[in-house]
Amino acid sequence: MSHHSLTAYGRVALAAADLVVPDGLAPGLADAVDAALAPLAERHRIVRVPVDGLDAALRATPVALSTMGRGLDADHAYFLAAAAAGRHAAALTA
Repeated sequence: MSHHSLTAYGRVALAAADLVVPDGLAPGLADAVDAALAPLAERHRIVRVPVDGLDAALRATPVALSTMGRGLDADHAYFLAAAAAGRHAAALTA
């Protein structure tokens, strides 16, 4: 979780939001994300989303994935979180 996101959801957001966490993060990272989100759980919904198949989908994308100059393998958790959020959003409209 970036400090920008924590500030937006903790101080600025006026309505409850779904904060998506991909299942299967590395243990140390999962603990850090859980700790960062804990203060937000009173106002927002923490939603855990399974990531089965998402890595394969990310690797099969026809466009190069990049964030801040880092590709999929260099920032795997970031892309997995984005894909999990997309999966959750798609489920809301189904």
